[in-house]
Amino acid sequence: MITLLIASFLGAFSSVLASLWLTSQAWIITIGFTVFLAAAIILNRIFGKRLTNLVNDVQEMLKETQAETTKMINRFQARPAGSQKMMQTKVEKIMEAGVLRALERLNDAESLFKWSLLAERQVNTLKVQLYFQIQRFDDVDRYIPKILVMDPMTLAMKMTRQYHLKSPDLDKSFRKGVKKFKYEKAVLIYSLYAWILIKQKDNERALAVLDEAKEKTDDETIQRNWQHVANNKIHLFSNSGLGEQWFALHLEAPPKARAGKGQMKGNPMAPKRRRKHF
Repeated sequence: MITLLIASFLGAFSSVLASLWLTSQAWIITIGFTVFLAAAIILNRIFGKRLTNLVNDVQEMLKETQAETTKMINRFQARPAGSQKMMQTKVEKIMEAGVLRALERLNDAESLFKWSLLAERQVNTLKVQLYFQIQRFDDVDRYIPKILVMDPMTLAMKMTRQYHLKSPDLDKSFRKGVKKFKYEKAVLIYSLYAWILIKQKDNERALAVLDEAKEKTDDETIQRNWQHVANNKIHLFSNSGLGEQWFALHLEAPPKARAGKGQMKGNPMAPKRRRKHF
């Protein structure tokens, strides 16, 4: 990285200058290292701030898209026009367009990769999250080898792709994950891996994973699924209790919400009430 090269040059140059006035080798090395460290920190802050500003722009773009879809949903709920499925399709298209605009903006960060040591991995991590959201998994697989796994959700996305691709590294990712994320932070990781093992017809290992999770967390979904698997009621196993973070993995579709009276009224797709004849 250019930042490290510049910092190294300044550190070495400072050591050479210091040797002209000082005879102590320890002081010469200390001065050189101090200059190197200071230069590296300053340069990383400069380019790190540019990357932060760019990421903030991306987040604002996503917020604007979210606000647009929220308004559309609210209008639909107030005065339904068409089917709920049609409305959902429109929302998904708007979300996808907004995410693609955000991804295009992220491409501007490529000029920073040669300056900041972790910039590429930080940007790749955000790209993976966004591509995963719109289910463009080929792009996810392209960027996922070079990301930073700093939260359980990102790890869960990685494990999900490893499951679909039948990667032999899946178990390793799980083990590293539960060591890194402790207690309640590991709930999603345990739940996902147990689900995968059940899909692979390995109920015994799934029970062992849930047993380990049960000892380290008080999560209700973990406790309930442990009981189901322990009592050989595999068909009752469900991670739906984890809510949006589970359905965001696109392994299962969320349950369809029933329309309320306000939503049904005026909807041409709603069943007509029969008039009573007296």
